[in-house]
Amino acid sequence: MANVQCSATRLLPPFSIKQSLSDLANTSRPVAVRSDSQILLCAIEPTRYLVSELKTPRLDRIHEHLWLAGLPRPARPLHRQKLMNRTILITENPDEHLVWRESEIFIKPLPEFLLSYESWETELSQDEELHQCACGLLLSYSWLICHKSDFRIAKEVGLIPAEIEWAQWNSFVGEFLSNINSQTLQQVSKRYRYGELRLSRLHSLYRFTPSVFSIDNLVRGYMSGSTWYRVFFKRNFAWLLAVFVYVTVILSAFQVGLATEKLERNRHFHNASYGFAVMSIVIVVLSILAIFTVWIVLFWYHLYSTRKYVTKVEVMRQKLAISEG
Repeated sequence: MANVQCSATRLLPPFSIKQSLSDLANTSRPVAVRSDSQILLCAIEPTRYLVSELKTPRLDRIHEHLWLAGLPRPARPLHRQKLMNRTILITENPDEHLVWRESEIFIKPLPEFLLSYESWETELSQDEELHQCACGLLLSYSWLICHKSDFRIAKEVGLIPAEIEWAQWNSFVGEFLSNINSQTLQQVSKRYRYGELRLSRLHSLYRFTPSVFSIDNLVRGYMSGSTWYRVFFKRNFAWLLAVFVYVTVILSAFQVGLATEKLERNRHFHNASYGFAVMSIVIVVLSILAIFTVWIVLFWYHLYSTRKYVTKVEVMRQKLAISEG
């Protein structure tokens, strides 16, 4: 495992130059990406690009609670994801890599520079945290692509470069794993000590964990989805429909019972029917009030946050225009 240990000056690539599947000259990188403030940056500097491609700051903030969202075991291979009827959705955000919800899983395509020995030597090996994140992302692909069927699915979906052959990939991963302790995981970032993470649990962690609590996190959760209120209420209040169905069935049963000769004069049954009927009315009224209150709060929050964001961007652009002028 000498390849990933600290040498006298820096870290080393986790594979030899003979196993390199790409070179830095042929590694295509975007000329424009979004910054943390959602501003488009052109001709981005390499360090900031690598940070945006590899680091997982949002997951690192709640790492001690990640056991609530997933298990410390490898992610399932791609063929198993298909067998579970999961749709593979492409994401370029490393914080969303291997996050799943219902019948979908988000996977980040493997950056080509991770296959380049020169890229590791000149860029990734200069920063220990970046090195660990890069090793972690490569490790996750050793989980996802175990068989030839996984390799074929990865190519079909566009997760790995089309020009790589199965024999090359097998040899590359074999040497990489020989330089990584897959038991202790000391050479990878702490995020990759967990495999798949459940999005609904991440939403709860980001909404209610004191260390990351904010109004914005309370409303948006971990990963903002559709901005349609209809979708929001369908996803978060669908359980109310089941409650109403059960209440309706029970009320119908009480009504039938009161119509029978045996229960018509039963005082205890009459009291139970009366109590449940009143409770049902209260539940319905409170549910409607709760939904209406949530809608009002969300409406005004989004209105306020939108106006605040617009003002912030306008001020920033004015400052940039003054400084450039």
